[in-house]
Amino acid sequence: MSLTTPPTAPPPSRAPRPPATVPATRRRSLRSSRLPLALLAPAVALVALVSVFPILFALNLSVHETRYTQVGDLVGLQHYLSVLGTAQGWAMIGRSMVYVVGSLVLALPLAVGLAHLLDRPARLRRVFRVLILMPWVISQTVAALLWRWLLNPDYGPLGLGSLGGQRVDVLADPVLAMVALVLVNVWLSYPLATILVLAALQGVPAELHEAAEVDGATAFRRFRSVTLPMIAPTVFVVAIMLTLLYFNMVTLVLTFTGGGPFSATQLVSLEAYQQSFSYFNLGLGAAYSVILFVFNVVFGLAYIRMLRGDRDV
Repeated sequence: MSLTTPPTAPPPSRAPRPPATVPATRRRSLRSSRLPLALLAPAVALVALVSVFPILFALNLSVHETRYTQVGDLVGLQHYLSVLGTAQGWAMIGRSMVYVVGSLVLALPLAVGLAHLLDRPARLRRVFRVLILMPWVISQTVAALLWRWLLNPDYGPLGLGSLGGQRVDVLADPVLAMVALVLVNVWLSYPLATILVLAALQGVPAELHEAAEVDGATAFRRFRSVTLPMIAPTVFVVAIMLTLLYFNMVTLVLTFTGGGPFSATQLVSLEAYQQSFSYFNLGLGAAYSVILFVFNVVFGLAYIRMLRGDRDV
């Protein structure tokens, strides 16, 4: 009788592994992340259409020779050199800086002071708010014509007329014309800054003022140590808005002084407008516009870094 080994059972067959699938939670997260992007896509496209495309178009114009609205040969940096490589161009930039910085130095403290007064309880406070904010509703053209009439040396109520035996015309003197332009600009733009700072003041908790008053802090100390740090972000945002407004302002300067006398108030924004739409030199006008854009970006980034407390500006 022969010994035989019993047959071994075949190894159990393994079931096929199901295909890898994305977990349900991950699918939901992907779907939830795509929905905001889909909703933001039209707004992003609109911003790119009205903001990014004009900038790129201006950059393209600034490096080409133009004849009216026709784009000609490529000239490279020739238009920029005609601005930044001449004394007249730098003088124009200097006048723009004087105009912007001078207006900011006057408008911001005035707005903070008026907002602080309007935030205090007083009789007829709403009437005072309307009167103080009234210049905000006046257009730049109307304001310029109004102040031209007020400062007229012959019949203007604020005209200096004759001082020391000499006829004084504010808009005919280079220094007085720039001073008047800055003052009119401040008068026209401080209401916007005032109403924004006033909104920030109304958001300061009253408990902080009460605690500082209990500690014996004076009104000035409470404003410097409590109020001003609380409204500092709003003040920086207002500074950014006013800087952009002042750098790009054309209507007020064109109507009030027209760049005169003797180009004493000829700013970069006004030159960009005149080169583009008065002389139809779109290439050079675009170069001025790009220079303005660079100044806006530089000042905006500087304000943002200061707002974040970065001392390496």
